[in-house]
Amino acid sequence: MTDLPISDKLDGYPHPQDTQRLFGHEAAEKLFLDNFLSGRFHHAWLITGARGVGKATFAYRAAKFLLSQLSSGGGGLFGPPESFDVPEDDPALSLIHAGSHPGLAVLRRQYDTKKKKFYTVIRIDEVRALSPFFQLTASEGSWRIVIIDPVDEMNASAANAILKILEEPPKKTLFLLVSHTPAGLLPTIRSRCRQLALRPLDDTNMRAVLAPHSENLSSDQLDMLLTLAEGSPGKAFRLLEAGGLDIFTALLDIFKGYPRLDAEKLHALADKSGLKDGETRYRSVCEIYPWWLTRLVRAASEEFASNNLVPGEAEIMKQMISHHSPSAWVELWEKGNDLIKRADSINLDRKQVVLNLFLNVERMGR
Repeated sequence: MTDLPISDKLDGYPHPQDTQRLFGHEAAEKLFLDNFLSGRFHHAWLITGARGVGKATFAYRAAKFLLSQLSSGGGGLFGPPESFDVPEDDPALSLIHAGSHPGLAVLRRQYDTKKKKFYTVIRIDEVRALSPFFQLTASEGSWRIVIIDPVDEMNASAANAILKILEEPPKKTLFLLVSHTPAGLLPTIRSRCRQLALRPLDDTNMRAVLAPHSENLSSDQLDMLLTLAEGSPGKAFRLLEAGGLDIFTALLDIFKGYPRLDAEKLHALADKSGLKDGETRYRSVCEIYPWWLTRLVRAASEEFASNNLVPGEAEIMKQMISHHSPSAWVELWEKGNDLIKRADSINLDRKQVVLNLFLNVERMGR
């Protein structure tokens, strides 16, 4: 791994490059392997699904398999492989874990050493940097693999440059494009890829993934985390890192007296989100706020049946719905999402964004 910060690395949790197991996506691995063994292997795969569901881990596991001795050996003594599992002593693994395998290139947002922050997009410079990679003479039978994580973050110039490569792909080269929102990609990019959708994990698999990281959670807290994460291990890790369970509790406390909000608790949440090291907490607020408004509208449509993630939640929901129709809350959800997107595009103050998200709710209640 490079010494520079990595845009998709979450402190305290394994990077997808280093993750050994992938839970809940056995069927997707089988489909990919069947295509590989068929002799009609597609040169570009668009791996889609919710953010954090395991797409990048899938891509790295596929790369490890294809760059290992196992892929060229037809599966060994026991027939064709049924998963991407590779023996731990395979020489490709240590190179991939070190980020130095000559057959693997990864495109992601880079770190701007002058401004001390990540670029907001994957630039055409990163695509151009692939030229030497494609010009290298690969060993006989070996693969060159390009992971783009995520392809959604490419600017227009980078996307068009990748499209040209996909139209005339170099020999023995595989592209693995990770996408959270494939509908936003160029249709021509989608048309040149085979799409493979990864589904949210069920609770059994989520508990297995979270087991090493949830020892300090009570049973109720783990249940709350599973609901908040919606089958996405990556989202669960981000919530744990940011204190997401506390953020969710704070959100309910702020709304408890609706149509008046708890100003003290709101300012405490906004202050923490605006701190120099509060980026992760801010991102979690921006995830949980619209998620809960969606949950509010859904609960109203179901007449609040089985909607009490924590004690008192259903009562808060009923109080809020009694003042405004579900359609009004949908409009507020749209307004909040627009604010979050605009904040990212023009770098608005994080504390003020959090304040405005909640004050928009209070204004509606007047």
